Amino acid sequence: MKTAQISRRSFIKELGFLGALLFLPLNYRDAVIRPPGAGKDFLSRCIRCGQCIEACPYDSIMALDITAGALAHTPYINPLKTPCYLCQQRGPDGKDRPISKYLRCGEACPTGAIRKILNNKEVLAKVPEEMKMGVSVLNRDICLAWKYDSCGECYYNCPLKDKALRDRPPGELLEDITGIRPYVDQRYCIGCGMCNYVCPVKRHIAKSYMDRTIKLTYFEERYAAMVRNLIGAAGESVKLPAIRVVLRP
Repeated sequence: MKTAQISRRSFIKELGFLGALLFLPLNYRDAVIRPPGAGKDFLSRCIRCGQCIEACPYDSIMALDITAGALAHTPYINPLKTPCYLCQQRGPDGKDRPISKYLRCGEACPTGAIRKILNNKEVLAKVPEEMKMGVSVLNRDICLAWKYDSCGECYYNCPLKDKALRDRPPGELLEDITGIRPYVDQRYCIGCGMCNYVCPVKRHIAKSYMDRTIKLTYFEERYAAMVRNLIGAAGESVKLPAIRVVLRP
């Protein structure tokens, strides 16, 4: 019977790979936003098969790379790059419509690490806490709508508009104000990150005002001067954008 042999080159290559693992963190310290439906037992159930990544129609779900240590190859969402669109598609009439009966990531998951969630706005707004991606928090001090009576992008683009994001805070008396004043209702926010994605209060937009090599879209150019003023007053340590997704406590 023949015995399997490994070449000296292959042995050295594998040994180097194993050695590199020793320097990787066992615990990934950055906050990780998981796909909707990932419960508390997500890591014990996830087999890193990548089926949720393949099923996502908007390429919102990515896999953590090897620098994430023990969490490598598990799925996550970065709202600043591509938020979760909740498997909705906006039609010419401006209304969002589901493109599948269930959110596709949960439907594709073979182990139940990501639970199936019915793709219905009433259901999505009432998903149990542990199955939500996170929650949006708003800093009014750097919000264009609150400071300049401008913008409102987060409100208009929220897939759960008038539930998770309202055009003004309930119970607050805002005299002589007709524009949008965004308010996050954390009872219904699922943490999809759409508001995080569209918010123009970002550092590169502020820097573009003095650095013309930074190219902006027309949408971004509209807000550049105001964003620069807000971030300048708030200081370099301010967390951006003005509305962002954080993990639930």
